[in-house]
Amino acid sequence: MKITKDFVNKISEHISTVFGVGYTAYAPGTIGSLFGLLIYMFLKDTSIYVYGITTVVLFIAGTYASNVMEDIYDMKDPSFVIIDEVVGMLLSLIAIPYSPMYAILGFFLFRIIDIAKIPPLNWLEKIHGGFGIMLDDAVGGIMVNIILQVLTR
Repeated sequence: MKITKDFVNKISEHISTVFGVGYTAYAPGTIGSLFGLLIYMFLKDTSIYVYGITTVVLFIAGTYASNVMEDIYDMKDPSFVIIDEVVGMLLSLIAIPYSPMYAILGFFLFRIIDIAKIPPLNWLEKIHGGFGIMLDDAVGGIMVNIILQVLTR
């Protein structure tokens, strides 16, 4: 099987938009975060290794796919690219003891931090390409995780 550019573009589109979920007309970033919360619900009872590896794989795949989408559409951080919100949400809740309250709080904190783009997120989003798209949300997720770690202790 020959891997064509069209094939790579189509796979990148599926990954970066989370199988088209990013094309929703209303608040695609929030929908992406909700999708991340859904994935969290499936992974919460797995080992930290499975959760971590899944998150790292999604970050790497999302970086590549987001870069391809920026090239295809010739625009920086297209709003329909939502894999970054999925990864940010997963990082928000990694190693947090499960409770519906912490999951919901993590979701709202992540959305607030992601939308507000507080430093250093506003600097990180200026990094070009897929890495910049993924990095600001990943760091935002880590910031939320630190807040939740403090609250759970």
